[in-house]
Amino acid sequence: MNDDDFSRASHAHGKFYGELLKLRKGEIQSPPDLVIYPRSEDDIIRILEVCNKNKIAVTPFGGNSSVTRGVETPKGGISLDLTKHFNKVLEINTINSTVTVQSGMYGPAFEDYLNNFGEGFTCGHFPQSFEYSTVGGWVAAKGAGQASTGYGKIEHMVLSLKVITPSGVIETKTYPASAQGWDLYPIFIGSEGTLGVITQVTMKIHKHRPENTKYASFIFKNFESAVVAMRTAMQDGIGLPHLFRISDPEETEIAFKTKNFEGTLTDKFLNTLGYKSGNRCLMFVAVDGNKAYVNQVIKSIKNNNKKHKAFFIGASPTKKWLEQRYSSAYLRDPLMDLGIMTDTLETAVMWENLIPLWSAVRKYLKAREKTVAMVHISHVYENGANLYFTFLSPMKKDDEINDYLLFHKGLVDTIHENKGSLSHHHGIGKTMAPWMEKELGSESMKLMQAIKNHLDPNGIMNPGNTLGLKP
Repeated sequence: MNDDDFSRASHAHGKFYGELLKLRKGEIQSPPDLVIYPRSEDDIIRILEVCNKNKIAVTPFGGNSSVTRGVETPKGGISLDLTKHFNKVLEINTINSTVTVQSGMYGPAFEDYLNNFGEGFTCGHFPQSFEYSTVGGWVAAKGAGQASTGYGKIEHMVLSLKVITPSGVIETKTYPASAQGWDLYPIFIGSEGTLGVITQVTMKIHKHRPENTKYASFIFKNFESAVVAMRTAMQDGIGLPHLFRISDPEETEIAFKTKNFEGTLTDKFLNTLGYKSGNRCLMFVAVDGNKAYVNQVIKSIKNNNKKHKAFFIGASPTKKWLEQRYSSAYLRDPLMDLGIMTDTLETAVMWENLIPLWSAVRKYLKAREKTVAMVHISHVYENGANLYFTFLSPMKKDDEINDYLLFHKGLVDTIHENKGSLSHHHGIGKTMAPWMEKELGSESMKLMQAIKNHLDPNGIMNPGNTLGLKP
């Protein structure tokens, strides 16, 4: 355990933009009183017993990549860091294609272990935070990775859990499916540390066949036709690509500019063919798995996109995008140095509402002077998709925090008013909590609160309005 200032400060915040602005001003208002690195589940049981008896706040802590104020400690107490000792693969069952892993294991270590086990496996979960996130964090925040269209979000991967709560230990059994009343383990997927401490996760794994993966890239004349092509591919039964992504016109043009594509002979040729700057959109596709399946899905997507007047531009753009997949996030801090606000927000939306939502949010973002607004679709379903908004805008000097929070609130309101979810994969944390009752309804919130009250009667687990839940 540690009680030094650095340990406490480094466990007092995540990566929400408002938190980072405060850190730059030297503001850490309520750090935990103590950081504890439990060595065993018995340690956690004992810690929760003591904290529950004395009403001491406990905040589970993993890779610290939360962008929703999910690890803030407004009540002080204990930050329970699982990364030091709960970081091992416990079992791989090749017959069942499952792995049981401790919750504090980081994504790269987990994937490397699976890749090198036996014939080679993959977890299939690659969020942008992959380098600095843990298995437990993926589950607690209900996350999604870049290949989720094929492999699913984390809730589609988990088969069972072990969770230590203030009221006792809950360990669900592993089945491919069951009809035994309510499935209990999904209650903890997306619970964000408000119900207990996730210590073990049993999840699906897949054969790792990178040599079979195929890539394809396309340009569409506009966002609307790209969306129709994407929807058609998901609804026509041609099989699922793993990476399936569209950049809207502004994001596409910024990509072309940063890659020095603008003004080249190829660029001029595409403009001549009708794929004009300011309207055209990029689509990236990658398919994993069995060679015959991969070939069939890629061929079907090419045929489908051709019907929607897409121009096939080969595999290289998709491969190049994947090479910088994780590094683009590191631009945020240098931009902050320049006084440029840069943040992201994402939502899930049904197909019929996607274009109206995209238009409304872009209108809101662009109403702010000198704002860059990039949008993409990166997680796709038969019935809808996500929209992921990235914006850059000059901040008001000496009033950066209020400026950001007011702009962020308007953005969330605009998404919600246009039939988008509060989150698709970032989670709720404390940032989105004020909108939860409006989104879910009072009876749903009462049900969530009742579960919270049973498992955490003294309200010690990640308190401070996380998920909109009260102590």
